[in-house]
Amino acid sequence: MPSVMSRIQTGRLAVKQSVRSFRKKLSGPAVRGAAWILAWVIWVYMSLVWYTSRIESYGLSRGAVAMNRHRNILVTLWHENVVLTPWAYREFKPTTLASRSDIGEIITAALTRQGYHVFRGGSSKGKSRRSPVLKDLVQHVKDRQEVLLALAVDGSSGPVRVLKPGIIALSNETGAPIFAIHAISSRSIKARTWDRTRFPLPFGRIVIVMQGPLRCDDNPLGGSEFRRLRDQAQLLLEDAANRAEHFLKHGELPPPNPALDMDASYGEEDRRVGRSLLLPHETPLNPRLRDAVSQGSAPHAH
Repeated sequence: MPSVMSRIQTGRLAVKQSVRSFRKKLSGPAVRGAAWILAWVIWVYMSLVWYTSRIESYGLSRGAVAMNRHRNILVTLWHENVVLTPWAYREFKPTTLASRSDIGEIITAALTRQGYHVFRGGSSKGKSRRSPVLKDLVQHVKDRQEVLLALAVDGSSGPVRVLKPGIIALSNETGAPIFAIHAISSRSIKARTWDRTRFPLPFGRIVIVMQGPLRCDDNPLGGSEFRRLRDQAQLLLEDAANRAEHFLKHGELPPPNPALDMDASYGEEDRRVGRSLLLPHETPLNPRLRDAVSQGSAPHAH
């Protein structure tokens, strides 16, 4: 005969299993509902930030030249900028990547609301979950024209401001040039997260620096050339961040780091002032992909 304590323990275990099963069934709809609400909250809040701030951007003309020449470009940013930078570039209808986690569900909802095309996949848990997504992104870029693929290259778990090599593999596979973006506000707070995510506040001064490109053709890369390009991409993003932060502190934008191997034929760095980063004659990228979300495989072009 089982003891009283044994029966109690069995009962507790059954209750825990029932609660766990209920939470699992509820988690999907609950997370999707929370994601939908938060996407609207983010939209309203970032609209307030954007329309009450003074905004200056630099280097967008070089990105436009690269898009005309190559049809597709890759854009890198630090994970700390996942709030402000995506909002700033929503006009361009970029493509990006979010994890399959609950947080990824919320990020996907917010970015889709902003006009992004979001691939789901990628994880810090290993290559088995990342590799299929990398292949899908490569195919997506190859199949389409006018794709701006933006990726937080130190995500999803760091180390902070250390570029991961996947962006070099993407550039090598697709032939798309690499740019770096850094957006920063004079008024912001930092979250207590691994990346110290920056949340911009209203009534600030926002500066956006886009610089590049780094070229990586589709020929196979040797180990030394791969490492050289990775170091250049790391320096490119570090320099964009340093220049933007220097501008906020001192009111002037220093020239790019001379150690960067950037092609001068893409023109001079332009300056734009105002809430729209697109000039009147320019059109958003990827209009067909607005509000589309990929669940891990690239949709076919029609």
